Amino acid sequence: MYDLILPSWPPVFDPSVRVGIALLFAALAGEIVARLIRLPRITGYSIAGLVLGPAVLGWFGAADVKSYRLLIDLALALLLFEMGVRVDLKWFRANPVLLATSLLEAGLTFACTYVVMRLTGASTGVSAGVAVIAMSTSPAIVMRMALETRAEGQVTQRMFVLTALNVVYAVVAWQLMVGGMHGVFRGDWFIAVLHPAYMLIGSLVGGVALALAFTLLRRAFNFNDEQGVAVLFGLLLSATALLIALKLPALLAPLIAGMVIKNTDPRPHLWPRHFGTAGGVVVILLFVFTGLTITPREFALGGTVAILLIFVRSAAKTVGVLALGHWSGLSVRQAVSLGIALSPMSGVALLLASDVRTIYPEFGERLAAIVLCMAAILELASPIAVQWVLRFCRETREK
Repeated sequence: MYDLILPSWPPVFDPSVRVGIALLFAALAGEIVARLIRLPRITGYSIAGLVLGPAVLGWFGAADVKSYRLLIDLALALLLFEMGVRVDLKWFRANPVLLATSLLEAGLTFACTYVVMRLTGASTGVSAGVAVIAMSTSPAIVMRMALETRAEGQVTQRMFVLTALNVVYAVVAWQLMVGGMHGVFRGDWFIAVLHPAYMLIGSLVGGVALALAFTLLRRAFNFNDEQGVAVLFGLLLSATALLIALKLPALLAPLIAGMVIKNTDPRPHLWPRHFGTAGGVVVILLFVFTGLTITPREFALGGTVAILLIFVRSAAKTVGVLALGHWSGLSVRQAVSLGIALSPMSGVALLLASDVRTIYPEFGERLAAIVLCMAAILELASPIAVQWVLRFCRETREK
């Protein structure tokens, strides 16, 4: 009887208690670094994740992140949908050099990362995998820093567009590479073709379906008010859960949906950033969870190479943007700022590395040791770099 009405000792806590304390710790860390040393709040969130994770206190294990995978996918879906709505394809017709710039900086990033990986003695497969993920830019850091600094202008808008394209390049190339692994590791070339085709076509269909659902709901709801935001948040949560159930990547479909909406509906698309308070909380947890994934073992295995690759990758992106900056209408100051602003790496890299580690554990472990180190370091440092370059090109309107 007593067991039914009194708590056991020691008390058994629900897993949500740990998430709540992690969120509280992250929010406090973010405010402390913002107020006392005037660094981006994201840096504080990431510090909280590292401290709570296996790298320091060990309150969370890297395996615990799998339990919160839906929250990570949802946070990225919110951000990528919001970013997709900012990508106007008419801009590429008016300024085709912008698309050429995107292809050049992504291509240079892949090539330079691959060469450096090979020089460090990594296998062809691991080198290519790290190089593909290195092409991506973190939409979470880019979006949050633009919001925090209230940035607007040519560099900010191009940063959104090139980040969106980098996510597309990385995810598409990654799915093709995973398909190739099925052929190499399992000798099943039918699955090697079928798997990436299913992933990419499914993402395209899912994105168009999500855009259609958004358009239908917009006729009945005003997404500027509380009720409309709840409907939109529920739509994206349902879409994310459905994509996961169908084993489709939760990265491409929301981005495609946002781009379809932007380019088929000329009306302004306005709603609270990150879809209100609930979305903001989920995005904060994204930065915490990314910090939880890194372990001391991975730092020992991949830390040195990761630091080298961070500098090489940032240089490649900056050179790629600078090379065509003049012809796309940017000054040298703006081109350098844009190149550095594309350096963040976070949630997208985490998901891609985690997925391959599930399918091919041995290959995934070698790749993740480097990629997760890069993501952890850049999640701390790149928000500061983005904040600085947005100020440097005079596009911030901070209070």
